[in-house]
Amino acid sequence: MNPVRIVGSGLLGASLGLRLRQLGVEVQLEDTSPAALALARDLGAGQIAAEDSEEPELVVVATPPDVAADVVRESLDRFSRALVTDIASVKARVVEEVEGHPGADRYVGSHPMAGRERSGALAADADLFIGRPWVITPIGTESGGRSGSETEEAPAGAATEEAAGSDVVLAVQQFALSVGALPVVMSPQTHDRSAAVVSHMPQLVSSLVAGALRDVPPETLGLAGQGLRDVTRIAHSDSRLWATIVAGNAREVARVLKEISANLDRLIAAVEAGVDDPFALGVLSGVSEAIRKGNEGVERIPGKHGGAPRRYGNVFVLVPDEPGMLGRLFAEVGEIGVNIEDLSLEHTIGREAGRAMLSVLPHETMRLAVALERRGWRVVVEGKENHVGVVIALDGPSGSGKSTVSKKVAERLGLSYLDTGAMYRAAAWHCERRGIDLDDLDAVAEATVAMPLDMPLDPNDQRIVCDGVDVTQAIRESELSRVVSKVATNLRVRAEMKRRQREIIAAAHMGIIAEGRDIATVVAPDADVRVLLTASEATRLARRAREVRGSDDADALEATRDEVLRRDADDSTVSEFMTAKDGVTEIDSSALGIDEVVEAVVSLVPKERR
Repeated sequence: MNPVRIVGSGLLGASLGLRLRQLGVEVQLEDTSPAALALARDLGAGQIAAEDSEEPELVVVATPPDVAADVVRESLDRFSRALVTDIASVKARVVEEVEGHPGADRYVGSHPMAGRERSGALAADADLFIGRPWVITPIGTESGGRSGSETEEAPAGAATEEAAGSDVVLAVQQFALSVGALPVVMSPQTHDRSAAVVSHMPQLVSSLVAGALRDVPPETLGLAGQGLRDVTRIAHSDSRLWATIVAGNAREVARVLKEISANLDRLIAAVEAGVDDPFALGVLSGVSEAIRKGNEGVERIPGKHGGAPRRYGNVFVLVPDEPGMLGRLFAEVGEIGVNIEDLSLEHTIGREAGRAMLSVLPHETMRLAVALERRGWRVVVEGKENHVGVVIALDGPSGSGKSTVSKKVAERLGLSYLDTGAMYRAAAWHCERRGIDLDDLDAVAEATVAMPLDMPLDPNDQRIVCDGVDVTQAIRESELSRVVSKVATNLRVRAEMKRRQREIIAAAHMGIIAEGRDIATVVAPDADVRVLLTASEATRLARRAREVRGSDDADALEATRDEVLRRDADDSTVSEFMTAKDGVTEIDSSALGIDEVVEAVVSLVPKERR
């Protein structure tokens, strides 16, 4: 593409320049303000146009609407071969004033429906237009290009279709696509009516609400929540710029404001009726009608990229107010594989934390919530504020299949997973690493209480970190298996582990399955589902031999015997896990496949909790 000349270096002009420079397009900048022009250049939006600059292929007039028509006509005169478009936010008046000017057949009005509450080049963003509508308004559509205020709207039909097929319109459509926008062809009058509703009116109403806060006491504003911030977000705008925008579209903006004023008068009358009788029927019905109409209007707002309106599920995440925490949250959501459809942030009053509301597709809400909770985030799903997930406690001897079954149940029901046996193994590893005699009960207990341990709760990511070291594989070594019972039978160690395990279970609001010794009877006796998973001695030996040694031949069975039977015997001195207690369901897995055992456990969970 030959050079693009951008006349005007405010928010839209500078943003467009930044985007075009990303695409490798040469950009020439013009502005009546030398300071604004230099700033846009220094930000990388393009180079300042010189008298001997190459004639542009396209001129984009990015000036306020009150001068846009003059600049368009001047550009048509100066550049005899260039196509010209303006991106002012008011179109009918500009198009009317350009129509009939020499070279007007090289002009088409347009307006990217993108912006920010801040103006000027400093607020420029190269991504400002991505996914946003870019309205193209050809001359000669609807009422012959007049401002159209005094006459009825003429059918756009064939005129719009014919204009939309012109070379200049097609060129601007392609230009809009190249910067990531979505071109839409409509008449200038239709654009202005639409802009009055979706852009100009919201700005004015937001400013009116914000203006009502000028004399409000600071202690009152200290109670402000996200609702007030949402309504007034765009109120921090350029007053002079918006005055010219509204003046250029005064008739359409006035029409919309009158409709709002009439509705506001009705609401005021309804509320005033409640001064003497707060719960008068007129008050309730009037307020209810206003809120209901608002609900209906919100439901009509298109979804992303102009698609059909969509309902999203909202997952609230408590984010500590520390450097990098928000970035970590977004990175982990990406790792989980869930797309954030919308986002809002709110600081929590009285706490050094913020609350992020992540809007996602409804069927992704629970998956995201569980996955984030497993990673240590405090999470609440909208509509499930009082939700407490199911707790499953699964006990049983070595080799009964506790770990395999528990992981599969966690995957099936979307639960966190806690391997409590790994915690004892980590404690044994920790003590041996520090040279502590495992027969010294007090020393082992003290070391365990002080042990830094990061237990994973994702059944598909069991990376265990102890004292800053990844011990996932080390704690499964045969040598450690032979000595872990010395730690597991230490009563002070068991008390510490019980405390940690209960904390983890209590924090798992989305639900958890915990497996290991004492889980169903001592650690979580109030679990929703308690299971004792058993199997014959021969079955358990064979399973553990295949798991640890990759074979269940005679040598492997013999080598595994001590690890399984002796450890069960040792652990049974401090824990009862061979017979089911009251309220505990026993499942013998000797003759069952894994899927059958998983189904048996899942069947014990009430349907409304699955």
